[in-house]
Amino acid sequence: MPTNCCSGWRAPTPPCCSWARPGWARKCSPAPCTRLSDRAGGPFVAINCSAIPENLIEAELFGVERGAFTGAVASRPGRFERAHGGTIFLDEIGNLNLAAQGKLLRVLQEREFEPVGGVAPRQVDVRVIAATNVDLREEMRANRFREDLFFRLNVFPVRIPPLRERREDIPPLVRHFLLKYGARYGKAVGRLSERALDCLLDYGFPGNVRELENIIERAVIMAPEDGGAIDVAHLFVHGEEVDSPFLGVGGDGALVVDGRQGRADGMVADAVVDEILSREVPLEVLEDLLIDAAVRRTNGNLSEAARRLGLTRPQLAYRYRKGRE
Repeated sequence: MPTNCCSGWRAPTPPCCSWARPGWARKCSPAPCTRLSDRAGGPFVAINCSAIPENLIEAELFGVERGAFTGAVASRPGRFERAHGGTIFLDEIGNLNLAAQGKLLRVLQEREFEPVGGVAPRQVDVRVIAATNVDLREEMRANRFREDLFFRLNVFPVRIPPLRERREDIPPLVRHFLLKYGARYGKAVGRLSERALDCLLDYGFPGNVRELENIIERAVIMAPEDGGAIDVAHLFVHGEEVDSPFLGVGGDGALVVDGRQGRADGMVADAVVDEILSREVPLEVLEDLLIDAAVRRTNGNLSEAARRLGLTRPQLAYRYRKGRE
């Protein structure tokens, strides 16, 4: 979960429901809410509702009494009982069958449950955090999800946006995955080249964060053994649709911008290029000067400055911050 979703508040105890597209590690989403709550020191119990067979889900959630069914030779506590005083995380809650949904509703409303084969209710004090990658409102309209349970869970909804809507998270995620897989494969991994990072910032990530993690793992495997920079060729090798936002050479030998925006000689005058080269201005200094000028002339409007420079806003923001480190 992006940390700014939870910054500035202390997590309350009502139920929390988070929604994220496939490819986001939803099991990570309850971590900030749990750390910020008064249940941080209590037990944390997670269960993936889609990984449990329908005929066993009630026993997993609420426990089993001895003799409840053939093979139940001993009583066994369920996940709710084990989470007493803490938090239970129900992943893929949209896959719960209607019978289990009814019992879950009782826990939320009455703070009590009955184990399978039990004859008396048991009190429980637990905070419920649920997560799903399906639209529960659509499931509710299709009569696959109880309306009363939906509104009971939806006390504090959290939407986790896909990676393409929060591209500013890409550089720190890249650093994290580089360290993770560099250690796993025992490689001294270098940094990403500017071109490689720009391509990542420009990529749509249909597979969300999981796709980024896979891309970086592959890049670490293919990275130069001497610790050289990771380039685009190490990242995209399986036909991903990547738009390169860089200068290139056309079929007639002319310089082109982005392969889509026409000839660069219409945008950059030869006289200006000659002046820059004659003064031997380093490329990094020239880039900083251009970015500073664009930001200054747009009165700090990064979106407009990025448009004038032919960059995306996340690309400009990253380079602008880097130039001031």
